[in-house]
Amino acid sequence: MNERKQPLAERVGARIERARRMRGHTLRSMADLLGGQYSHTTLQKYEKGIICPDIRTIGLIARALDLRTDYFMQDSEFKLEAVEYRKLSKLGKKAQKQIEEEAFEFFERYLEIENILALPPEKLPHFDLTRKTADHLGAAIEEAAVELREKWDLGLNPIPNVHTMLEEHGVKVKFLDDWEGFDGFSALARTEDREIATIALSRKAVKDSTRLRFTALHELAHLVLSLPKYLKPAEIERACHRFAGAMLIPKAMFIKMFGLNRVGISVAELVAIKEEWGISCMAVMARARDLALVTAGRFKSFCIQANKRGWRKNEPGTWNGDEKSGRFKQLVLRALSSDIITASKACGLLNWTPSELAKNYQLIEA
Repeated sequence: MNERKQPLAERVGARIERARRMRGHTLRSMADLLGGQYSHTTLQKYEKGIICPDIRTIGLIARALDLRTDYFMQDSEFKLEAVEYRKLSKLGKKAQKQIEEEAFEFFERYLEIENILALPPEKLPHFDLTRKTADHLGAAIEEAAVELREKWDLGLNPIPNVHTMLEEHGVKVKFLDDWEGFDGFSALARTEDREIATIALSRKAVKDSTRLRFTALHELAHLVLSLPKYLKPAEIERACHRFAGAMLIPKAMFIKMFGLNRVGISVAELVAIKEEWGISCMAVMARARDLALVTAGRFKSFCIQANKRGWRKNEPGTWNGDEKSGRFKQLVLRALSSDIITASKACGLLNWTPSELAKNYQLIEA
């Protein structure tokens, strides 16, 4: 038996509500944005699917919210599930919803171009650590990171581009505007027949590429690890921190580089590791603590000194790697070059104007 298809009014209404929340509007502020042409009660009827707006109205709403018109007409079962935030307590429910809807809109476009090109989905590996005791959890996290590096053919060398690495293995990544208390979230997105791993990151991470790399891998940990139920929220975060550190510098390489039984370590050494591996000095010392190469007391002392020196905001050393990814754009332009989609569709997927497309797209004839 075929499932009941959602009526047009309900489908469009749900899209209007999502778009409104994405842009942070209430029904009343949305009515004001539309110049009072529609009352908030009329907009509410649209959202509930009681009445269906005509094409002109949809166009007005689309322009007001800076979205393409076909966004409101799509029939998609795509939805985000199991959203995991960092620093959740600092982010209000309204802000969470706005962030999720903005990420949803991008992930949906990403999935659409993959479907158009018939690209096969890649299943994300999963590591069940739920039965590990506290004494064995750390070692299990290290082993999971090594196994994932092997699955993804990363070897033991520095990861040149975490963003590209994630997208090459099926994880969709979106950068969002800065929000107080928001570093990132991970979520599983589902359709009728697919499960897609997604990560959203604050744009402030872009300003510090080592933070971007670490945060992205922290969010990956939420997606690939099933951790014991006895862990408290802070312990879950630390476990994900450990996984991120282990992905950036495998245990064997770190011990070889850092050495055993360290009494002291210089700033120059930390900077050298940072510049080679793309990991912050703070994360290097946390990695040394996790591997028992320095004591918890020495790590705490280091954190106090780092705070006094202002390292939280301006740490020494710079990693000069590239953390940009052009995969989504490349897929859209590939479809356009192959005459699979029109120029208008490409503009819609990329959120470009026709002039932006003309500037960035030049076809080389065969």
